[in-house]
Amino acid sequence: MAMSNSSPAMMRGSYSSQMAQATQSGGQGIQQSGTDSSQIHPQRNTAFLCKVGCETVQEIVMRTNEVFSHLKNVPLPNGTTQGAQLSNEKKMRIQENLNAIQRQFKPLRAIYGRVNDDCAGMEYTHIESLIPYKDEDCRADHKKVGENYRHLIEESRELKEQLYLKARYMKEIIDQLRKIIWEVNTMLAMSNT
Repeated sequence: MAMSNSSPAMMRGSYSSQMAQATQSGGQGIQQSGTDSSQIHPQRNTAFLCKVGCETVQEIVMRTNEVFSHLKNVPLPNGTTQGAQLSNEKKMRIQENLNAIQRQFKPLRAIYGRVNDDCAGMEYTHIESLIPYKDEDCRADHKKVGENYRHLIEESRELKEQLYLKARYMKEIIDQLRKIIWEVNTMLAMSNT
């Protein structure tokens, strides 16, 4: 499609002209104006409509955010001519955005209807069937790895406890040996004197 490289405004404009042709010729204008390309590639046309619909929704959201930011910053009229003029300018900007938002809903509704018509014969497919998962064996391996990991952590904790107890026992033995050696040295020193 040559239109996919165009700007969003041009795409919306071309779609609007297609929709106008469709309404004039009883709902078949898009297929007639596209000749064989829309019949050969109906999925591309539906995808194009979805893309235009997404851009329309983004524009509606952007303009709604603008309305709220303008509402947040609207100064109250304070009786001066400058304050009244500034307040009126803000009101006009808000009204322009609201009108633009209203205008965007008409083509969005048309796009929604057309995409629903195009997709009416399609069966619902679960998302799990669209995303390839690894085999059940791989998942079982991951469970085994998880269980092995937990088992190894538990074993490591037990070994650390045993090591701590043995280290404490060895310290007690070393302390007793030091005490015995000290007593032996004391006895030898007394016997020499």
